[in-house]
Amino acid sequence: MSVFPATNFPRVLIGVDNGVMPIDQMMVTVTRPIEEAVNSVPGLLTVRSITSRGSAEIDLYFRWDLDMFQTLQYVNAALSRVQPELPPTAKVEAHRMTFASFPILGYSLTSASVPQTRLWEMATYEMKPRLNRLDGVATVVVQGGQEPEFQITPDPSKLLAASVTVTDILIRPPHQFGRFSRLLERNHQLFLGLVNGQVQTPEQIAGTVVKNTAAGFPVRIGDVSKVEPNVKPVYTVVTANGKPAVLLNINRQPMAIPYKVADEVHSEKLCVAHQRRAKQQWDVRSDADMRRDFSL
Repeated sequence: MSVFPATNFPRVLIGVDNGVMPIDQMMVTVTRPIEEAVNSVPGLLTVRSITSRGSAEIDLYFRWDLDMFQTLQYVNAALSRVQPELPPTAKVEAHRMTFASFPILGYSLTSASVPQTRLWEMATYEMKPRLNRLDGVATVVVQGGQEPEFQITPDPSKLLAASVTVTDILIRPPHQFGRFSRLLERNHQLFLGLVNGQVQTPEQIAGTVVKNTAAGFPVRIGDVSKVEPNVKPVYTVVTANGKPAVLLNINRQPMAIPYKVADEVHSEKLCVAHQRRAKQQWDVRSDADMRRDFSL
């Protein structure tokens, strides 16, 4: 059923991730402003914090007679007020500590032929959304694998010749790769037009215009940089049965019964696997039919 009983601990944990900022700067610009902001939350008894390079943990302890759901809302409101004062790169999250904060299930994906990037995409875009919708499941956390990305490597000599800086390359793509909308009026009707500028290949990124020269000629990313597919740096390595793997950690909701959540997740996992096998068989039959039709 459960290792521990359902208990509402009067504790909220605030986690901050800010890259590799030095400890002394983290103390001044992140930890202390957050500590001062949460001091106004009703029922707060003790504040304890741990600051390290690029990260901070602030523990808030409250009275046992408080409603912790409402208290968490107060904490989030205080964090929202102090957010403009924090560095823009700081990511702040607040969590109410319960026994349900720890995973109750873990599924690992391994393959001898499928690359780690594809396993990560399957876990993130196919399995995680379906498991998140199940009754009793709180969160699904994907760990391990290799997250694909596009890497831009500027050439210093080409940047100097084109009068382009690295900042120009960093600032320009977000405006180029977004979605653009415009209202079109015709025949007394109003239409919303959407244009998706999301890139799919390195060639599309290389063709993005960074700036125009004094003569009016466009300078593209591919003119001053090399664009190629790559993966994000890996800081957490997951293995299963001696093979690299992608791990899905399942967290239950505080009032959910663990074994019911486990049965529900396991049934959905089997359904996903069955649908993938059926799709692969259909793809094989489709390819064979197309080859046969072509030969005829």
